Amino acid sequence: MDMTNMNTVFVPTEATIVVANVLSSGAGFGVRLDDGANCYIPNKVGDAVKLTVGAEFTARLVPNRFPDKAERTPWLAVHLSAGAVVPAAPRPVQYTLPIDVPDEQQYAVPAVPKTADRVRALIQSGGVWTVGTAFAELFPGKTRGDGLTDYNTVAYTLRSMFADNQCAKFSMWRSADQSKPSREWYTCYPEKADVDEWEE
Repeated sequence: MDMTNMNTVFVPTEATIVVANVLSSGAGFGVRLDDGANCYIPNKVGDAVKLTVGAEFTARLVPNRFPDKAERTPWLAVHLSAGAVVPAAPRPVQYTLPIDVPDEQQYAVPAVPKTADRVRALIQSGGVWTVGTAFAELFPGKTRGDGLTDYNTVAYTLRSMFADNQCAKFSMWRSADQSKPSREWYTCYPEKADVDEWEE
């Protein structure tokens, strides 16, 4: 293991995270809502707030000091508290326009839909989707490894839609002693869901 920077002191940064996974040890993983980056939550930190999947916390984060882990999980949570970070009010910006103002339409750039909006549109269009199949449909050619931020956004959006009663979810447990399901499918039209649409 490369011990470079192991003794470096980092100033924590605050961000709102959502818990994406809880391990049997009490540790877990979260996703930053501002940029989709992963963070590791040690069991001592997680035990203090009773981690549950989908819960949001204000996290004090430091960079992950382990080079072999930092690429996939760049942040380490050192403290969690209930609630989201309240962003500072934006400062007004003043612009001085030239006298000869060009036609706005001439230079207009079409808006690119955000990933969360694309996920909602996809699942509302019909069909039965897992996080993986929705990610593959929206980001063809990308793998989870090279599109981790987008993958996490797809997962969070689907779970949020279910939590807000905007879609239905089917879950499968392979055995009775599992703490979480092996597979989950999402659809906006459960009454029309066909087993043929489900991933094998």
